[in-house]
Amino acid sequence: MELRSREPFVFYSTAHIIEMTGRSARSLAELRAGIAEVTGSSIFHHTFGALQDRFFAAQRFTSDFARWAVEALQDWAVAERLALMHPTEFPSVRALRERILQVIDDRLREGDPPAPAPPGRAFHFRQSISVLYPAGYEAGTLAELRDGIRRASDRTLFFHLIEARLRIGRCTNDLSCWLSDGLGAPHLVRRLDRLDFFVPSTEDLRQQVLTALEAAP
Repeated sequence: MELRSREPFVFYSTAHIIEMTGRSARSLAELRAGIAEVTGSSIFHHTFGALQDRFFAAQRFTSDFARWAVEALQDWAVAERLALMHPTEFPSVRALRERILQVIDDRLREGDPPAPAPPGRAFHFRQSISVLYPAGYEAGTLAELRDGIRRASDRTLFFHLIEARLRIGRCTNDLSCWLSDGLGAPHLVRRLDRLDFFVPSTEDLRQQVLTALEAAP
């Protein structure tokens, strides 16, 4: 008989309400000042939020900050450095903000800063309010978890595998926490934690996860 967790895994999805902050930047120094002072939800929007919107697209710069540095400032040096930092490598928005500031500070100390953005190309800081809601299904066993992964939308997969890292802290994703706490399956947790989630399509990601969740140790 298949092991059933006493606490089911509830699948969620998200919607984001976008707000303008009223703050903008035309130079790299002004961008740095804004990043230092805007809310964490603004940093999330321009990094994780931008990543979600372009997660499966062939985009070189998924961060809004890196894209603006290239498109408006023509500063490939700082854009490349910002692009090397993937948001999911950081345990918190605070840690991500601090690293972004460090990269920009290093660039500013090099001298010869890029010219300000031309008129109409200012960076406008926005922030997002996340609305979390149940997707309408849950899992109590490994088989049910795999069924849920098969039917999950792009946003549901992104939320549980990528975005959840910020909420949990101690696990790399929601699935790993539930497999450890609910099913006592550390071998499956190790498999998931070794996966590279940055793949060309939703179906590639889905198949990777389903393969990792095979029942045999």
